[in-house]
Amino acid sequence: MKIEITSDRFQNKIALDLMRKYIFNSDHKKMKLLDVGSADNIIKNFLPKNIEYYSLELPKEEQDEDLRDYNHEITFNLDDGRIPVEDNTFDIIVCLDTLEHTMYPKRVLKEFKRITKKRGFFIISLPNEYNFLLRLYYLLAIKTRTEIPWEVVEIHQHIQKPRVGDIIQLLNDNFKIYEVIYHWESRASYKNKLFIMIDKFINLLARIYPSIFARDVVAICKFKSKFETPQKNKKNLFIQDKKYY
Repeated sequence: MKIEITSDRFQNKIALDLMRKYIFNSDHKKMKLLDVGSADNIIKNFLPKNIEYYSLELPKEEQDEDLRDYNHEITFNLDDGRIPVEDNTFDIIVCLDTLEHTMYPKRVLKEFKRITKKRGFFIISLPNEYNFLLRLYYLLAIKTRTEIPWEVVEIHQHIQKPRVGDIIQLLNDNFKIYEVIYHWESRASYKNKLFIMIDKFINLLARIYPSIFARDVVAICKFKSKFETPQKNKKNLFIQDKKYY
């Protein structure tokens, strides 16, 4: 059976595109990748042979029932402190739409840096909790599926509610940002042609006004002290000078 990444899993596709662009084609040395919050381990199926894949997920009793059949090398709640991994172990950390579920994202990023080699890469995505649709939901007092009152911490829902500017600031404080992708994708787009067309239009707006029209922010980063941004990629970082609201 052919494995596909449907458009409702766009973070995985963007992360793979960034890795192909900046990591996979650089050389063919063996590298270790840790997929944090890996769910069904989908990206494992699209990695080149020189990439050794590891996944980290919640302990099985804390996972959603539909994910408990998947195996993970590391089962650990990121809010529990020190990740059970030795220093300088991984070459690539992938963490897609996971930090917003944690109570201590800054501490988690510190742990990511501890377990990553100094020339390593970080591919991180976070949702923009203030996009135009969520603003409308807030105005109309409509709850999303990530908001169950009084239980968000216990069942690991969206504890953090960042704006685009908050996401960029968090990444800037911890890493040298290499490239940022702002993306919009409705959950119905992969099975509805009308939504596909609408999403294409909103994506054009997301590149201009990410604070309003981006659903997700996906970035590839490295350690600040060991990295210089090539001139050709500086245009991708224009958002750091934008004002967010």
